[in-house]
Formats: sequence, C-alpha cells, structure tokens
Amino acid sequence: MIKRTLEAELEKWLNTHYSFTIYGARQVGKTTLIKNFAKKTGLKYKYVDCDRYQNQVELNSQDDVKLREFIGDNQLLILDEAQRVKNIGLNMKIIHDNIPEVKVIATGSSALDLASEIKEPMTGRDFSFYLYPFTLKELTQKYEKYELKYRIEDLLLYGTYPEVINLESNEAKINHLYLLTENYLYKDILELDLVKKTSVLINLLRVLAFCVGSEVTSASLAEKVEVRQETVERYIDLLEQCFIIKRIRPYNKKIINEIKHPYKVYFWDLGIRNALIEEFKPLTMRDDRTVGGLWENFCIIERIKKLKNEGVRAKHYFWRTSEPTSKEYDLIEEVNGELTVFEVKWGKSGVNKVKKYPVFFDTYKGSQLHVISKDNFTDWLI
Repeated sequence: MIKRTLEAELEKWLNTHYSFTIYGARQVGKTTLIKNFAKKTGLKYKYVDCDRYQNQVELNSQDDVKLREFIGDNQLLILDEAQRVKNIGLNMKIIHDNIPEVKVIATGSSALDLASEIKEPMTGRDFSFYLYPFTLKELTQKYEKYELKYRIEDLLLYGTYPEVINLESNEAKINHLYLLTENYLYKDILELDLVKKTSVLINLLRVLAFCVGSEVTSASLAEKVEVRQETVERYIDLLEQCFIIKRIRPYNKKIINEIKHPYKVYFWDLGIRNALIEEFKPLTMRDDRTVGGLWENFCIIERIKKLKNEGVRAKHYFWRTSEPTSKEYDLIEEVNGELTVFEVKWGKSGVNKVKKYPVFFDTYKGSQLHVISKDNFTDWLI
C-alpha cells in the first residue's frame, strides 16, 4: 500500500488540540487515508459517513449533550464528506470547546461548502490540508525513479487516481475513469443551487479538456458553450472549488506589454480529462501539440502538488507578452518574492529552442530559468 504524504501531518496533529480538515476531490483516497490512520492511532474512533441522511440529521444539532451522546466514548471522531452537514463548522466548534477530549478529523470534496462552513466558527481551532491524486513522490513507493520515465504514457493517459494506479489492465483503468466522471465528478457541484443546467457544465468541461495548455478567456469559452460569460465564470469557480481544474493566470507586474486577461486551465488529473472527451489513444497517434499540452498539464500540476505537500507557499503563473513579438514561459513560480521560470518541453527539438529572454530577466533580476523535459522531470517533480 502506498503511504500518503499527508499521513505525516496527521501524525504531528495528534499532539495538538486542533481539529484536522482534509479537502480533496471524491475518490482521491481521503476515506482510505483517515481509516488507516485511525487504526494506527490506537484510539477508539467513530467513522461517520456524512453522505448518509441519518448522520446529517444527528450532526445537525447544536446541543453539546446530544453531540456527546452521538460521539459516545470514542476518542476520535471522523466526519467524512462533512460538507453534507448543515452548520458543520459550528458543531465542530462546540465539540472542540465543550468536548475537548475528542479529536475531530473532517473531510470534504467541496471546498466551497466546507471551507465557508468551517472558516469562521473554527478560526484558530483547525488545521486544513489538501489531498490530491497520487503524486510522483508517492508513486516512488511503487516504482523506482527510472521506471517512472518508462511510465510517462500511462500517467498522461490514465492519470494518478489511487484506484487507477492499482488496476492492471488499460481497459479496467478506462472503465474506472468513466465511472468516476459519470458517478462522482459532478456530484457535489450539481447539488449546489448555482448550477442550473447539467449539460452546460459538461459541455464546458469538454471544451476545457480540449484547451489544455492553451490560453482562454471567459468570453471565448462562453461563445463556445453558448451561454453568458457570467455563467462560465461561476462554473469555472465551482470546478476549481471541487478540485477538478486549476486555473493559472498571467504574470504581469512591470513590463508594459505583458498580457493581463487570458488564463490557462489544467486538470488535476489527466485520466479525468481524457475520460471527459473519451480519448485514450496512444501518444504516437496524436499530434505533437496535443501531446505537448498533456505534458505541460502533467508537469505543472505535479510541480504544484509537490510544493503544496512540502508546505512551500508558492504562487504560480504563466508569462507572455502581446503580439507581434510574443514571448512566453509556461510557468512562473513565486516563492518569498523570488521567481523561478520553467519551460515544459516534450520533444528534444523543443528543449533546444528554449530562450532566455532579456526583456524578462533584465526586468525580474535574479530569476532562474529551467527546462522540464522527459529526461529530467523527476528532478523537478519529485
């Protein structure tokens, strides 16, 4: 079994008086993580599936006596998919303040619901972390680094969801990804009143899947999906809050013709992206631009996951100047005011064409330029 990086944070948390909240998409392994961790603690624990209506009713009380009865003599309370319980943040505060001997772990697949519920009531009482599909570092428990280089195609086609990684045949992986997209991907989003038309949401996701690695605007997406721009912007926000996509905005600080408005959208998992458009053809049967977009998505998301798991507070952007003499870099990473520039290249010819543009490096002095390629990606993503 692959040990999740987040387990180390849970082990540290045991010695604190805080609650612990884990955010992440459905099926990324939150339930497996917390159940395995609970068993290792030696504490008596109660696991509560908050998707079940009866549990929602029981936990909806703000009466500490009733909450004590619900918890019983358990020392650890696990609230799985806690965003399903109304006022869960207030209830967690009551438990924290009135039943301090009980430790609480909550998970949620919708940051929009759960974070807003927890943030104010639990200020100063809660640690929060994110769980993603497997990272490359976590996969080194299953594969040697050199093996990962031979598994690039699998990673770009089928992604890194835990169940997918554990399946042997490509057919089984594809079937599971279709199951995820059909039964789980939209579950939390569609239950929000903000979503009026399921077809619009699905069409938008499919358009985004084809635009990986390309710049888009809300106006251009609205035109393709045939809805208002405000609707697109609202749905994009929801998709981000439910951990399906990640939006990267342009870096613009000092240079006059730096672009300001387009953004790029990447998928937290490429298997999900490919299932949305039903495209699992081998990379050799795709054009270079499509493969380059998949590779860019993979490298940028893995870099972000790596830094988040290491506790590094980083901001990420892409950079481009406007036409006619457009210059661009795939990823600008800002940590404590220092910039690191990354170009992501699939083919060797692309690696050789990477340039160090004076307009950028003369303006943002001290910045470093690196190329992420098939030969060195483990150096930057693990």
